[in-house]
Amino acid sequence: MSYPNNHTIPIVDPMEDRERFLAIRKPYFGVSAAACLFGEHPFMSAADYWLEKVAGTQQEETSAMRRGQHLEQGVAMWFAQEQGLQLQRNENMFVRGHLAATPDYWANDQTDLVEIKTTAKRIEEPEDYWLWQVQGQMLCTAAEKAYIVWVDASMDIQWTEVDADPDMQAKLWKVSEAFMQAVEQEMMPDWIEREARHVIAMFPDPSDSVDAGDEGMKLVTDYWSHKAASAYYHDEAAKVRDALFTLAGNHDAITHDGVEIATLRPRKVAAKFDSKRFREENPNEYLAYMGEPTTTRALNIPKKIKAAIEGAT
Repeated sequence: MSYPNNHTIPIVDPMEDRERFLAIRKPYFGVSAAACLFGEHPFMSAADYWLEKVAGTQQEETSAMRRGQHLEQGVAMWFAQEQGLQLQRNENMFVRGHLAATPDYWANDQTDLVEIKTTAKRIEEPEDYWLWQVQGQMLCTAAEKAYIVWVDASMDIQWTEVDADPDMQAKLWKVSEAFMQAVEQEMMPDWIEREARHVIAMFPDPSDSVDAGDEGMKLVTDYWSHKAASAYYHDEAAKVRDALFTLAGNHDAITHDGVEIATLRPRKVAAKFDSKRFREENPNEYLAYMGEPTTTRALNIPKKIKAAIEGAT
């Protein structure tokens, strides 16, 4: 498969100016999100990324993201020492058509990519979403090989070499191209699975009604049946929990044939902030820290419909 020529754009350090970093990347499909197109990204769905592109919603920076940013250089130096390599930090965003990639480092006279990762899990193989990312990086840069380097919960360094995979790259190109065309048209494709929060973000101020026929009635019936069953089992579980505490009494564990099957030990509960008292005693300070009011959409089923559903089950 042939692709358009690539070019580079100087990038800024996201730790120094995250807003500008994101603005530079906005017109393109960032390959760090590649796995979301195939349902293989653990922290982002295709609908999340579509909303980011169309509505400007941004994923909040997490402690895991900050951990990776702060540890990246140290892990890279560790890897370079272990392998006897000279690494050069990448300072450009590589663009090929609608795709954009910002690799972490170059190795071997800027022929091979190096992508640094950290994770709180213990893993022996690179995560699938990392593989999609480096395939996108190799497609954008024309590199033939990449190293994925990571430090996991073992606190040891691991790495693997990844060769360019033309089939993965072609699949990524085709699906991401269709995705970006949908972004340009501001129409979320039907193949993207969405949640209620995505629909609320897309249509925050709806009006009128939609006749969804038998399909809509089935969805309403299923929804309320599950809600009612959930409430029933929640109450039943609470009763059994009470019985277990009664059985244990002054003991902190329950055993069966010498095997511990449940524990009921004390644990500290975080202190609660008395917002009502603070508001009464410091009204001006309370108002200063209040966020802007927000609007959402709530799903409610009329009482007569609930009764009909419950009467039929």
